[in-house]
Amino acid sequence: MSEERRVLCVGMCVLDIIHLCAEYPQEDTDKRCLDGYWQRGGNASNNCSVLSKLGAKCEFLGMTSSAAAFQFLYEDCKQRNIIIKNCPKTTMNPPFSSVLLVKNKGTRTIVHANTGFPILKYKEFQKINLHDYSWIHFEGRNVDETKQMIDMIRKHNEKHKEKRIKISIELEKLNKDLYILAMRSDVVFVGKDIAHHMGWSTAKEAVCNSQKIINDLKSIEPEENWPLQQIICPWGSECADVLDVATNEYNSLPAVPVENIVDSLGAGDTFVAAVIYALNNLQKNLKQAVEYGNQVAAFKIQQRGYDCVENFNI
Repeated sequence: MSEERRVLCVGMCVLDIIHLCAEYPQEDTDKRCLDGYWQRGGNASNNCSVLSKLGAKCEFLGMTSSAAAFQFLYEDCKQRNIIIKNCPKTTMNPPFSSVLLVKNKGTRTIVHANTGFPILKYKEFQKINLHDYSWIHFEGRNVDETKQMIDMIRKHNEKHKEKRIKISIELEKLNKDLYILAMRSDVVFVGKDIAHHMGWSTAKEAVCNSQKIINDLKSIEPEENWPLQQIICPWGSECADVLDVATNEYNSLPAVPVENIVDSLGAGDTFVAAVIYALNNLQKNLKQAVEYGNQVAAFKIQQRGYDCVENFNI
């Protein structure tokens, strides 16, 4: 009997240093926070945390480190059954983020520190066995390297159509060239930050304009087998809009209202992972999957961290 294929998330794994504050601190003051703790972070790393707690077999792939500071992140992955055996290593200290969670407003403020930590390269991605995966998700980062990775998967899919790997991409970084990756992917998550960077003020504008950009790119680089995208744009506490290009079905799905926000850090990563789980593992349709993502994200932000997700049920 063949082993169950797993979900692979490609991106960054970082250390989050979190301070829970009663209110946002004034500049040039010395304040004591309500609580403080370390947590493994990074979009793809967080996606794995949620996928694992929902019940998916998952793997993280990205640059790791032999530095002592990374040992906490290794142990955390092992505790949460996240496979990391294919990750390359460097000797550099890992990137980290300082996070302020403000209790009276339910907000989070993040300051990243990354002084040149290397990213995963295509030559390292080539070493994995694609037969192990049913879905591969990418953080949208280095376009040149990631494009080669996605094209490698697409070539694999041409040869193994009966066990095709779904490809998804998250567009969050402020770089329009990321749409070169989107046109090659099956599922495209468009972040609110890149939407604002592009001048779009609503989820609908983000979805419709993303489709136009992808279509324009396909006309420049014609190919018979370009995937017909499913484009998803979560818009915070308002909604998540979604377009299935194959059927031209468009939906705007309201977010689940939450009165008491405890920890909004990683809400977007939770949404992305839950949608992937719903599509890949639960075999839900696109609308149902996005509704599921909204529900899981709302459940998560009412509690600290990601472990609570294993208690989610509809």
